[in-house]
Amino acid sequence: VNIKCLAPDTEICVQKIKNSTEFEPCFYSQKDVRCDEFGKGTMQETSTRQVRTVFDADSAPYSNMVMGEVINFPGKWSSYPPHDHPQPEIYHYRFDKPDGFGISIHEEDAFIIHQNDTMAISPHKVHSQVSAPGYAMYYIWLIPHLKEDRFGANSRNFREEHHWLLDPDAKIWPDNKK
Repeated sequence: VNIKCLAPDTEICVQKIKNSTEFEPCFYSQKDVRCDEFGKGTMQETSTRQVRTVFDADSAPYSNMVMGEVINFPGKWSSYPPHDHPQPEIYHYRFDKPDGFGISIHEEDAFIIHQNDTMAISPHKVHSQVSAPGYAMYYIWLIPHLKEDRFGANSRNFREEHHWLLDPDAKIWPDNKK
């Protein structure tokens, strides 16, 4: 592959995994990327974020991975409610300001994350993260498919104690009266 950067501040992220399937190279433009707004209308908008899936098991069945990116609004949670899945996952973080930061939770451990940090999420480990108020967080993510279990829309296992958060009418305290 030859890549010509037309702007001096161009960045490229390479994510790869072994794949014995041969397929033609392809370019995913902005129009090819699915964009969803996760968390909208629940928990007083405390976990609203934009999730852009570049490709997944449905759109690229030849691939051994899923790849996407998340735009995390300031002070909001992501990968929320806390969940796990049998596949490992990698996050690479960026912030809209150089001093931006957030917290990534991996099981019972909390890690402060900064610009250019990368987090490896182990299989079957609960994870979520939050950006600090005032700082928008971006992360690109990769999930490899397992031979016996390709990651898909129903692959997230929400922990039983957090299932109530999935209810759009869940009441959280304090009740936000408008």
